[in-house]
Amino acid sequence: MNPFSTAYFLFGSMLVMLNTAVAQQKFTPDMLGRPNDYSSFFEESLPIKEVEIFQHKREGQHVILENGYAKYRFQNSGDWPPQGFDVVPTEVTVIFTQYPKHKSFWLTDYHWLLAKRLEELFALDPRLNDTSIVYNIILQTDCDNEFEAMQLFHGSEVKYRIKTPETTEITIDSLPILSSNTRKPTSQSKKIARFMKQVSFSSDSTVYEVLDRQRNWANAVLVIDWTGSMHGYGAESVLWLSLNEEVSTIRKIALFNDGDRKKNRKKDLGRTGGIYIENARPISKSVKLFNKVKNKGTGGDSPENDIETIAATLAADPSAENVILIADNQSCIRDYDLIECIDKPVHVVLCGTRKGINPQYVNVAWRTGGSLHTKDLDIENLEEMVAKDSIVIDHVRYIRTRDNLLLPADRFANRFGYCDRYYDARKRKPKTKKRKEPKCYFTE
Repeated sequence: MNPFSTAYFLFGSMLVMLNTAVAQQKFTPDMLGRPNDYSSFFEESLPIKEVEIFQHKREGQHVILENGYAKYRFQNSGDWPPQGFDVVPTEVTVIFTQYPKHKSFWLTDYHWLLAKRLEELFALDPRLNDTSIVYNIILQTDCDNEFEAMQLFHGSEVKYRIKTPETTEITIDSLPILSSNTRKPTSQSKKIARFMKQVSFSSDSTVYEVLDRQRNWANAVLVIDWTGSMHGYGAESVLWLSLNEEVSTIRKIALFNDGDRKKNRKKDLGRTGGIYIENARPISKSVKLFNKVKNKGTGGDSPENDIETIAATLAADPSAENVILIADNQSCIRDYDLIECIDKPVHVVLCGTRKGINPQYVNVAWRTGGSLHTKDLDIENLEEMVAKDSIVIDHVRYIRTRDNLLLPADRFANRFGYCDRYYDARKRKPKTKKRKEPKCYFTE
């Protein structure tokens, strides 16, 4: 082949590659730069679904990226792509609130905001702009004014699949938690290690480290959120227990999955279910529960039945003196309204606190005389902080409200405002002719 033919061949190959790359893009720069001129294309390419409130279903592989009300910059761009995995994006859903009810009255132009959010998404990862990806829009309708709209989630959900790596042998020493641990692994801890190495489960040693430095909770029961992305964190607690079985003060373990796949509308306050309780010794019984409870359900909607599970566990062990709650910081507590039914200290171990601490769990720890723990924080003097009116947690100042709640003094600093609706869930339920039950009926 002569030099001219070679150059022509290479040039032609480059054109083919460039044209292929452009053809794979779903949204061109011109579309994103002039969204109003392409409004019909956006409407056709992103089908709209209306829901009352976007519920973050944690099963499956996905990442939630938050923008904030009427904003397009991401607040947690470091969450994509998932660290340590080779992923392929499969679906993108952009979440808005439908306020005002008709888009023509929006203070921020709808198509402009949509285009800017997509631009930020594609700048974060160009692979997210591809014809192979399914795109959707969700409009949340449960808001009658701007303040209510601001409390709801605004951002994008990116679903993905993980490229399957070559099979490698999993050993307990390969877990970061145990790389410097001198405690002798057991057959059960090796089983838990293999479970935790499954790529769909997250863990960052938060739970293991908290339990390892907090050993003074006598006669305790361990309550574990066993929904979706919490499997890895929950397994950390059982892993710790398997390596400290002889000295642990934990008597019972409860795994809850928020209802055993029960339909959301049937999740009545205090009667959601999906709760499984086992003796902490021998640990082999708890390990067997892993897949059993997982197969029963992984959560469904976002809020969880933490209080119901705590009460059920204490009913199974009335002489317990402390409760250790392994909680998902990102989820709301659907039954917080029943907090008065808990008469033992709850020590809350929070997982997933990168974007701040959810005030609902601060209130659980305070109202029960318990404590609050993250990977880096141990807050054991909440009552003293409240008495002195100097409540500062993770650089956020809290105040005590007339409703006896601890909430951020700056309401704009509360990134979990969408959970406020669950502080008095009974007011939100439709009135029925059913006989009124005592507040703590579910503990009987």
